[in-house]
Amino acid sequence: MHASKHASSVKGSRHTILASPSAICGRVVSHKQHCILQAARHNELPEFTAKTSSITSSNVNRVKSCSVSAVRGDVASTPQVRSAKDVIYQYYDAYNAGDIETVEKLLAEDCSYHDMIYEEPFRGRAEIAAYLRKVRGIVPSDLKFVIEDATEGDPYKVGIMWHVECGEGVVFPFSRGCSFYTLNQQGQIIQARDLVEPSLKPGSSTLQLLAAVTPLVRKLGPDADPANIARLPLAAAGVWAFYALYFGYVMFSTTAPGLPVWQTPPETLQEVFYLSLNFFYINIGLNAVGVDMVPSIPSHPVYEALFNFMNAWSLMTLPLILTDGKCDKVNNKLAWWTGIMFLTNVFYIPFLALRAAPEPEPAVPPGQPRGPVPRPPPTKPLPGWAPAFGATSAVVGGLSLVWALAARPEYGDLASRVEYFQNMFSSDRVFWAFIVDAGLYSIWQSVLMQGAEARYRYVPFFGLAAHLLSPLTGAKQKPEGKV
Repeated sequence: MHASKHASSVKGSRHTILASPSAICGRVVSHKQHCILQAARHNELPEFTAKTSSITSSNVNRVKSCSVSAVRGDVASTPQVRSAKDVIYQYYDAYNAGDIETVEKLLAEDCSYHDMIYEEPFRGRAEIAAYLRKVRGIVPSDLKFVIEDATEGDPYKVGIMWHVECGEGVVFPFSRGCSFYTLNQQGQIIQARDLVEPSLKPGSSTLQLLAAVTPLVRKLGPDADPANIARLPLAAAGVWAFYALYFGYVMFSTTAPGLPVWQTPPETLQEVFYLSLNFFYINIGLNAVGVDMVPSIPSHPVYEALFNFMNAWSLMTLPLILTDGKCDKVNNKLAWWTGIMFLTNVFYIPFLALRAAPEPEPAVPPGQPRGPVPRPPPTKPLPGWAPAFGATSAVVGGLSLVWALAARPEYGDLASRVEYFQNMFSSDRVFWAFIVDAGLYSIWQSVLMQGAEARYRYVPFFGLAAHLLSPLTGAKQKPEGKV
């Protein structure tokens, strides 16, 4: 069941057990003789003989009819008995052929599959099938799993050894593994575990590490269970630590380009105010057609383009944080998004830190063990208004690129604008911070789009815009998976 495995083409034998007609008749006659002897012992022979003669005659006629039907194939044979080995061979054959529909039918509804390269198992037929489909869409189609050996004789449990081949029987390096499967009474996989050959071979150093760690594990007892690590806010702590570094360096560092926050000159604040007046170029357009209730004070087109580009990117975060399952635990998401719109990562990173916190656990009565580590809710479909946000940001983003290169001719040609960009990046703290934020936004986008297609998830800005427009184009969001 491992994502990289593929089934051998060798099929396990299947046997059908049929009872012969003569054997059936013999059982009926023997049963009659036994009943007559019992009746004679209790002086009930005349009455019993009268009752059973018609019954026996009727049964024999039925058996004769059944015998003829069985020979003709009119009656279904006894159901064939399938071992766990047969089921797993069928599973691998289907997976190698890309037939995930057949694979899905071989999984129990409450199946649990743990590939040991992941911390947590996949749970449920739907989640496992979604993961396998995702893997089949990523790995080359000529990667095939080949079963080397399998246990047999047990209808409910089977262990196998396998390796992966590509092309015409080329064994893939470090592709050996073992798997163990448990089936339910319906012949469906109820539990699976994969152990894959490691690419790094630590050798005897593993034994030394084991000897060193054992006393600590013995002291911790049940708390040493790796599952409990997931209950610790380690990921959230890491994001908060990154935020402290980001905030301290951007705001207070004297080594970053430009001046620290306490030395910000009034001209910089005035520049940001003028940029805000031209938010999304709306005021510029109104002034151009004679509507000048709010004056449009021009700034350098490169700076205007950068400012509006980042605001358009921030705008598109709203549909993501409202639909991402891990964001459900964060309160006041609209307030957080408003902060992101105006101060970018000053609010974005703390929001992601809250998102990275462990999922809330249900209350457990004193003395009762805790259940499995809670999982975040699944990602919800994009709201109906998401395409409007995607279209707006795509237009503003595209316009910003053109604006930076060609708007306001009085600010010089392309070479002059490139020189301006370089000078501002190396001397202005706010301008420099916008560029840093753009790089971080590319990462945050991929974090919040874990269920999206790679062509959307990993293309900064415009991939997100296309993702928000996908409900209009009919594209479907892929289920989340652990890859």
